[in-house]
Amino acid sequence: MQLNLLLTPIDIIVFLIAVIYAVLVLTIADVARRKLNMGSDFTRKIVHLFAGLAIWTVPYYTHSWWATVVALLFAVFLLMANNERFSKFFSAMARPEDLEHGSVRGPFWYAVSITVLTGIFTFLQLNEIYFIAAAAIQMMMFGDGMSAPVGMKYGKNYTRTILGSKRSLHGSAALFIFSFLGALLAFWFFGVLNYGTLAPSGTILWNEIFILAFVGSVTATLVELVSPKGTDNILLPYTTCIIMLLLGVMLGIVVF
Repeated sequence: MQLNLLLTPIDIIVFLIAVIYAVLVLTIADVARRKLNMGSDFTRKIVHLFAGLAIWTVPYYTHSWWATVVALLFAVFLLMANNERFSKFFSAMARPEDLEHGSVRGPFWYAVSITVLTGIFTFLQLNEIYFIAAAAIQMMMFGDGMSAPVGMKYGKNYTRTILGSKRSLHGSAALFIFSFLGALLAFWFFGVLNYGTLAPSGTILWNEIFILAFVGSVTATLVELVSPKGTDNILLPYTTCIIMLLLGVMLGIVVF
């Protein structure tokens, strides 16, 4: 297996589209905070729910590992977010505790997880099973992204503190539902529409898709439930990716 390090015009175009998209999401979050007086809890969720969708450019690169560079740039930017030049973006993403230590740890580890998972699958040229990594990322984006607002709105009177974080049945249910939907979306986009791994000979493997999505979502829900405060953006995507990868091998749809 030989990695091609060339950069083609297509790679440049797709790379720029992904970068512009990520910057646009950050800008929308900042505008929502400054112009619409939205709190950082809301604007942070804009970034959490949408910034990671830049991974959808993976199938369109000539050399897909370039997608990792986009995620890496995002992570580096978040390290610099407390710089005066980028302070407006910092304010749009920061929790109260982030203001104390001058870094946006949650979004940073979110970006690192996307970088690592995308890097592993694209540098090892495992594009045909990238739907596994993409589903894990979508679960972190949509599942974890929706659990807090739903839990705060509907489950605030039913919370339990577990390892320093407040959890509720409502929040956990939201995480499971949106993780499941996010996984299905990733399986369809990467596994069916683009690489066709989950649709050999044109027949979509719905049973396998639903089993993977269900087990992955249960895993994501349990991991988020017991994750120590501030670690869910690390533990959730990696754990769900490993579990779905092993299950995919057992189901015969992941072949190395």
